Amino acid sequence: MIVDFHMHTLYSDGGLSVDDIITEANKNEVSFISITDHNTYLTYRRRNIKNIKYITGMEVDVNYKNITLHMLLYNFNLKSKLLNRYYKNNRRYEIRCFRKMIRELLDKYDINLDTNRVNKFIKNNNYFDRVRLNNLLVECGICDNARNAYYSYTKNIKSHKRKSISIKELFRLEKDSKGIVSLAHPLRYGVDLKSIETIIIELKEKYNLRVVEAINNRQNLEEEKQLLEFCKNNALFISAGSDTHYKIGSNDTKEVGIINNRKVEDSEVTFLNLI
Repeated sequence: MIVDFHMHTLYSDGGLSVDDIITEANKNEVSFISITDHNTYLTYRRRNIKNIKYITGMEVDVNYKNITLHMLLYNFNLKSKLLNRYYKNNRRYEIRCFRKMIRELLDKYDINLDTNRVNKFIKNNNYFDRVRLNNLLVECGICDNARNAYYSYTKNIKSHKRKSISIKELFRLEKDSKGIVSLAHPLRYGVDLKSIETIIIELKEKYNLRVVEAINNRQNLEEEKQLLEFCKNNALFISAGSDTHYKIGSNDTKEVGIINNRKVEDSEVTFLNLI
């Protein structure tokens, strides 16, 4: 069974709908997935995933020793009080930052958007970035298309960073939601393999980190081999993900189910034994 446990949709910074992602998965013979949008579980709340096997997933930004780590939370209980609180707090933060971007449009370009249209747009969206600001300008009739909105206005509007939580908060989320935490793409953080291995061991000893995304698109095959050996020697479970986004206009060529130029079988992904 071909698997992929790291991908993004329009619910965060991906370029495709959930249905389109599933179509891509079927095209590439992927039959077991997790959609891991940033800081949201809304696709699971709305029961959007159909006709494919899946586990719940979400990507969370976490502060640890001056590094923003991307952690994947899997197989969580949607009724978790802490998880619900986390989602609501993050949404409030995103909306607050988005309104700040809108105020900057007013200050820089004297663009005063209709309040009712802005409120409706916010209600109907889940993720708020420069792409959404472009879309809002189109919906409000300020620009004909998103490209025009970007080059005319939003490229000069400061975008915000996603909200991060502490490593302690993450593992409290894991416990309360009965989920499973995995470190995503270990070589993405600007530190070498030895340094990230030290961090992984610290997280294992202090917080019982159990899973590492040792199979991913952010490394070469030799680095993957070293990470797999490291996980084996340190009794760490292995996850695998493409981290596909399918962003329009992006040069990113990552596809659902294609990880380091190959398809990964469920037998290679040992963290499934925890489920």
